[in-house]
Amino acid sequence: MRATASFTVDTFEPVGEPDGSIASALLTKTFTGDVEATSTVRMLTVDQTAYVAVERITGSVQGRKGSFVLLHTATQEEARWQVVAGSGTDELAGLTGTAVLTRHEDGSHTFTLDYEI
Repeated sequence: MRATASFTVDTFEPVGEPDGSIASALLTKTFTGDVEATSTVRMLTVDQTAYVAVERITGSVQGRKGSFVLLHTATQEEARWQVVAGSGTDELAGLTGTAVLTRHEDGSHTFTLDYEI
């Protein structure tokens, strides 16, 4: 199955001082579309050339309510977002899949989740 949503980054808060080339941040997002949800993201970046993050999304995917966790890994060449196995709750229990982020020229973002339950 495929779910598509737009999202906004509501907050971006650096956490502490950078440790050399590594910095951390907390983000919150709001999703609208096939995914109606909010999320909290904990991110580590390396000189703005790569990052890893863990994101808990809470709300609904195509009407199924619950939450799940995405693991982000990204470099300038590629980005991978994977649903963490076993992280789905309530009607999203058993969720597996991957997600893709598309950035548009106007600054907006589209989130596409290919998943199975």
